[in-house]
Amino acid sequence: LFRSQQVSLIAHGSLRMSLFDPALEAKAKEKTEFVQQVIRNVEKACENNDQQDREWLRSMIEPCNTCFATLVRLIFEPKYKGFLTLRCVALRAVQMLLRIARTLFEGTDPNLGWRTFVELAGEEQALQAAPEILMLAQRQDEPLVASNALTVLAELGPAVLQPESIPLLFDLLQALPDRASDLSEVALRVHAWGGESRRALCLATVQHPGGKLLVEVLIQMINRCDEKRQQRASKVLAGCFSLPEAKDLVYTNDARVLVEVLLRELPNNVGNPAAFQSYGRCLQALAKCSEVARAHRREEVLQVLEDLREDERLEPEVRNACAEVMAALGGA
Repeated sequence: LFRSQQVSLIAHGSLRMSLFDPALEAKAKEKTEFVQQVIRNVEKACENNDQQDREWLRSMIEPCNTCFATLVRLIFEPKYKGFLTLRCVALRAVQMLLRIARTLFEGTDPNLGWRTFVELAGEEQALQAAPEILMLAQRQDEPLVASNALTVLAELGPAVLQPESIPLLFDLLQALPDRASDLSEVALRVHAWGGESRRALCLATVQHPGGKLLVEVLIQMINRCDEKRQQRASKVLAGCFSLPEAKDLVYTNDARVLVEVLLRELPNNVGNPAAFQSYGRCLQALAKCSEVARAHRREEVLQVLEDLREDERLEPEVRNACAEVMAALGGA
């Protein structure tokens, strides 16, 4: 995917680059190769994940390391604004390092990414870069650059990615369906911020034509991803399905698939009340907005829920969740 981005950008940007001074072009090419090497090194360290690699990754996000600040500067420096390949790879490298920093210093503050960005890039550079990254995320003529910019904004948090900019996600889902996996991660992060950001995401999902694409990807997340992503995806879908406009949000076959996935996950998570409630709320909301979902394997779903509701060994939260889903299905 990274190589295909690079080829496309070179093809689109060759005419622009020919207008620049040859010395500046050579310098931009040299810096592009430097950033690409940084990306390869980070990917290799993440893949190996041994003690030495973890120490190296940590060193890359230390304030005393100027690499991050250099990458940020490449994004907004005026002389490089026409070199889209350089800016695209710089955005990618910045996003990767911010994500690593988040995994090392995870906290409850949704703007932790922005505070990390300011610390590593310097306040002056951070304030210069933020509006430039937002502008790049709006570049409909360069969706690959816009996609990388949006993933950076998602790392920075709601202080930078404001609710009014969230529909950009759905424009990009339509323009770059092959990047749906990366873009769906943006949706998970935005939903986790809560408040106006969550409301804007759910509303855009049911109103934007790209919303159905997001729903498809989130269903696949619940079906195939790790437990954390499964639960987060189910929460996003539950929030979207709960809106009055969600009646036509999910395709017929997708509704059936989701019912079957949730029918599998609910019994598998009776020992985890939080996960069970997440899946239960998702099924409950789906049943309310989709006639197809209410009818698909209805008797089997009701029987599973009734058996679990009557199992006195289970936590009250689990049994209550069963009753609520059964009511949504018309079986209580």
